[in-house]
Amino acid sequence: MDNPENIHLVVGPPRCASTAFARVLWNNPEIRYYSHEPYESTHYRALDPDHADAVLADPLDLHTVIPPKDGKKLLVKEMTFQVGKHFPRLLARTAHPVVFLVRDPRLTISSRRRIKASHDLPTEFPLTETGWPDLVDQLAHCREHGVEYLLVDSHDYRTAPGPIFERILSAWDLRFEEDQLRWRPQPELALSNHGADYFYSRVLNSTGIEPPTERIPAFADFPAENGLRDHVEWATAQYDRMREDGNFVRPSERSSAAL
Repeated sequence: MDNPENIHLVVGPPRCASTAFARVLWNNPEIRYYSHEPYESTHYRALDPDHADAVLADPLDLHTVIPPKDGKKLLVKEMTFQVGKHFPRLLARTAHPVVFLVRDPRLTISSRRRIKASHDLPTEFPLTETGWPDLVDQLAHCREHGVEYLLVDSHDYRTAPGPIFERILSAWDLRFEEDQLRWRPQPELALSNHGADYFYSRVLNSTGIEPPTERIPAFADFPAENGLRDHVEWATAQYDRMREDGNFVRPSERSSAAL
């Protein structure tokens, strides 16, 4: 699985509905394999990036999940903060535009805190694990080196999935069909390489894309201690700028193939 023409990359901060995004792409007949956050254990266990290479070499064969599958392409989904400084190493694996998923950081950060609290885990974590500092750096890397990329807001793809996925798959030279937006639940499927499958229970129990209904919390809802509130305000300003990026995919856009 070393041919860059056969590898597609989706990267984003945590809680951007990236697993649901990937779940749609599993339904594409050309995508046969899926690598879920290969740098997860590399980050949390401070392992050499060669460990991530080994994870990438042993992806989930989607034929065991959605038969029949006769394609040969690999979808890689990763968190910005987990791949971190190794982003150029991962980027070199694909010959296609990188998809960056974003979502209002007030929602991503509050969701991460809420999920951790529901599993009796500490709600505080290093600010780098919001994923936003690495996202800013990785977008800058792409611009500096002329790497093609697309930005997608999870709110937009959950609101108008058809036009968004049509645009993404067209950029990857793949075909979109409306039936790719539905699936059967897979609650027994283990995805995490680090024992954190509780983050994916909602999507694994779902049957398709669910529209956004979340309320955006106020900045005052975040504790000021340890700089979290300031960080959320900074990340929100970055998010607002990203939505003005010329590579931002908007629901009203149509792919050139559809024109």
